[in-house]
Amino acid sequence: MYQCGILRRWSRSISRLATLACALASLLCLPGIARAETTTGLDVDTETEPASAALVPSADRVLATGQWFWLQGKAMPGIELAAGRGLFELDLELSFLTLTEPSRDLDASFLGNQLGAFLMLTPLRGRYFDLNIGLGGDLYLLWGIQSGVSEAALTPRVVARIWPFENLGLTFTARSYLLHSGGVDLGTARDGSSGPPLLFSTGITWRFL
Repeated sequence: MYQCGILRRWSRSISRLATLACALASLLCLPGIARAETTTGLDVDTETEPASAALVPSADRVLATGQWFWLQGKAMPGIELAAGRGLFELDLELSFLTLTEPSRDLDASFLGNQLGAFLMLTPLRGRYFDLNIGLGGDLYLLWGIQSGVSEAALTPRVVARIWPFENLGLTFTARSYLLHSGGVDLGTARDGSSGPPLLFSTGITWRFL
């Protein structure tokens, strides 16, 4: 019975990922409408737009990142989908949260999922480096503990990307929680010790556009 429950939970997680991906694609890759003018006449040349201009996406960059969050006593791998145009960017995250140390309160090590959504600004953007700053939210669905248990936080976030190759880069992320529910408290360890109220992650990013 426990194995069947785990399979159902993983299937729900994959469904959430697919929904996020579809939402991002439909929101940020809507085509523009290209217009062509036709001139008639014996002595006038007719100009046509190139085929590549027939479909103009609203995004000038689309990125996918596999990332790892650095947490004490927990493993948190995840993915991020990002798309933007000019100064603005929308980032969506899905991560899986598990314990790496035994817990006296929980029988299982899998806790649930993290979902994140952020509106980012890009003040620096170059060939080899870009920097994003923004605000969004983290939602922790802790259905591995108990169905319906969730935690949320209002999250400022900074993302730096280094591009040693044109379409392959390294991503470094830092975030904090301005407002949060009672079960989310960055900087406080399970043993009661305190540290910086920051959550860091690193990842590898592929640029599709």
